[in-house]
Amino acid sequence: MSEDADLIRLTYVSAHELPTDASGFNMAFADIEQVASKANAGAGITGFLVCARRWFAQVIEGPSAAIDALYAKLGADPRHHSLRLVERAVITRRHFPDWHLALGYAAPSTSMVFAVLDFSIDEIPGPDADDRLLDLATDLAAIKRVVT
Repeated sequence: MSEDADLIRLTYVSAHELPTDASGFNMAFADIEQVASKANAGAGITGFLVCARRWFAQVIEGPSAAIDALYAKLGADPRHHSLRLVERAVITRRHFPDWHLALGYAAPSTSMVFAVLDFSIDEIPGPDADDRLLDLATDLAAIKRVVT
């Protein structure tokens, strides 16, 4: 049996209260990336975290049991408020196979991506934006691949 036989993608959004600097960054974002990347590697999870000024959106991919356990853990994390499941779907391939967790944030260099896809960096996306969250993560990942 392939390790990707039970592969799912889960997308969520949540509000946060972490203050950001003028460039839209908080050091906690980098800490989350470092800690989660190590934990996700052991669980076979890959994904991308979008960090806006007042909200997170994350796309995580991996074995269903590992993804469901991670989502339950995120629900108990005090950094997340108003956690909302956007999608949980069976998939045949990963969008972010190179990263156990990578992040993109609402920086001046990425503001056009947020604007083109009609996302506010301050207001948590509502259900009308659900179909664009994967595009946002994918576009921010493309920028990250070019600059790193």
